[in-house]
Amino acid sequence: MRGMIKWRPFNSLINSKDIREIENNRLKIEKPIIMEDRIQEINEILINAINNNLEIKIKHYTLNTLKVVIGKIEKINIIEKYILINKTRIYFKNIILVTYN
Repeated sequence: MRGMIKWRPFNSLINSKDIREIENNRLKIEKPIIMEDRIQEINEILINAINNNLEIKIKHYTLNTLKVVIGKIEKINIIEKYILINKTRIYFKNIILVTYN
């Protein structure tokens, strides 16, 4: 019996929950800092997209990762400071990059 334990693969010695937690922690990133000129560029693209009903691609920060959403702007809520694209609520403070698709 002792010999069998000695030759087990490394992954079987670690709980699978621990492996998932290690992998999730490895993938986490810090929120990038956006410069003032990038904020102005994002603002201009959003205004143009809403006025001309254009499809855009938004990279945004959420839950320690960067995600991309592609679509047309459905709603802009100035009071709560978010936009709605494909039923995804993206807060202005989390927008990293906006481009035309």
